[in-house]
Amino acid sequence: MAKAIVFTFHLLMVLHYGYSIKFYLLDLKPPEFMKKVNDIFGGPFKFLTFWDMLVQFLYFVVAFANDLFGSSVVERKKQSLLQKFRDFSFSTVVFFLGSMVSIVFWLLFNLNRDLIFPELFDAWFPSWLNHAIHTMPLIGVLVELVLVPHSFPSRKVGFSMVAAVCLLYLVWVSYIAYLTGFWVYPILETLPMAGRAIFIGMCSLLCSFMYVVGESLNNKYWGTPTKKKE
Repeated sequence: MAKAIVFTFHLLMVLHYGYSIKFYLLDLKPPEFMKKVNDIFGGPFKFLTFWDMLVQFLYFVVAFANDLFGSSVVERKKQSLLQKFRDFSFSTVVFFLGSMVSIVFWLLFNLNRDLIFPELFDAWFPSWLNHAIHTMPLIGVLVELVLVPHSFPSRKVGFSMVAAVCLLYLVWVSYIAYLTGFWVYPILETLPMAGRAIFIGMCSLLCSFMYVVGESLNNKYWGTPTKKKE
C-alpha cells in the first residue's frame, strides 16, 4: 500500500510539473510588454521559479523511475544508482530550492506584491499556474519528505552544494543585468546596491537554513542515520 501511494504521488507530480511547464512555455498569452521581457537574454531561464520548476520536474521523473527500476533501501551498498541520485539531489538541491522559492515569493507577495508579482499580472497569468509555480514546490517537497526516507550527505557536502547553486544563479542574474540593464525581479531593481547585497545575502542564508531544516525533518521523521566519517 505504501509503495502504491509513493508511486502514485511521484506520477502525479511528474504530470503536474510537466503540464505546468508546457502551459508556461506554450499556452500563456502575456501582453506585449511582458513578451519583450521574455525576449530579453535568457528567456524563461532568467527566473529562479522556472529553474525550480525544471528541477522539481526532473527530480520527480528520477523518483518515479526509481520506483519502477531502482531500490528503496537504507543500506548504501545496496542502493541503486537511481536511488543514490534521487537522495543526493533531493537533499542538496530540491528541498531547499523548492521551499525557498515558495517562502520568499509569498513573503514578498504579502508585504508588497509589486516587488515580485504585480497586480496587472492577474489579467493574463492564471491563479492555478501561480500556485503551481509558487505554492506546490513547498507542498511537494514536504509530502516527499514524509513519504520517502532520504540519505543526506555530510554538512560539508550539503552546504557546498547550496553555495554552488546560489552562486551560480547570482552570477547568472548579475550577468543578465550587466548585459541588458534588466534585473530579473522588480525588488532587485528597486533596492540600492547595499540593499540588493543584503537581500541576496539573506536569501542565501535562508537556503542554507532550509537545507538544515530538510535534514532535521528527515532525521526526526525517519530516524537519525549513522553519519559517515569524512
